[in-house]
Amino acid sequence: MQPLSINTNKNRNNLLYSPLLVLLLFFYSAAIFADTAEHHQTTPEALLKSITYNLIEALKASKNNLKTNPDITYQLVKTHIAPKLDFIAASRWVLGKHWREADRAQKIRFIKEFRQLLIRFYSSALAEYALTHDLDHNIMHFLPLRETGKKDVTVHSIVSPPGSTKKVPVNYHMHKTHKGWKIYDVSVEGISMITTYKSSFAPQLRNSGVDGLIQSLVERNRKLSTQKVSLNTTP
Repeated sequence: MQPLSINTNKNRNNLLYSPLLVLLLFFYSAAIFADTAEHHQTTPEALLKSITYNLIEALKASKNNLKTNPDITYQLVKTHIAPKLDFIAASRWVLGKHWREADRAQKIRFIKEFRQLLIRFYSSALAEYALTHDLDHNIMHFLPLRETGKKDVTVHSIVSPPGSTKKVPVNYHMHKTHKGWKIYDVSVEGISMITTYKSSFAPQLRNSGVDGLIQSLVERNRKLSTQKVSLNTTP
């Protein structure tokens, strides 16, 4: 069985600011995330704006602790991000035809390991980013929602990275579920997270199928769980 090849540096270059941006979607106030009627009525754009503010405040408050315990971001992502990501939809689109061929046990195992991969990768990258940049509420500007009254929308935003004059377009693809709005994909400068991982997983799926991919994800997650955050990393 060939090991899973996921070029972490390449993915970080392609989705340059996505570790921060994905997390800017959904975070930290229990009041915001509570499954209440008010929450279900929140528009995608308003939800992202509110959560962005709370996340930046939370990161600022935790920054000193991150220097000694960067794993804080992992716990925050695991607790607060996972409920707002539609891992089932993302997994289905990443696997494509292989999803239809997989049995229920394989689907559950893949979702579990893919979820863990995303949480590990983005929490590590977020810790690096938060420790090496000053966070500002003006980093993101959300554009007016183009689609209204639909259950599947794209929220457009422009990001102004600290220390750069470049404006980065970021699109959040969301759909409304019985638990409220959830994000199933994020595109940075036209590069889709789902498409990126689908391309990364394709060789493994061809060579050893879904079981081989799952085992490679298990090994990859085990390695990620032992890696330390490098404070010298520049996004």
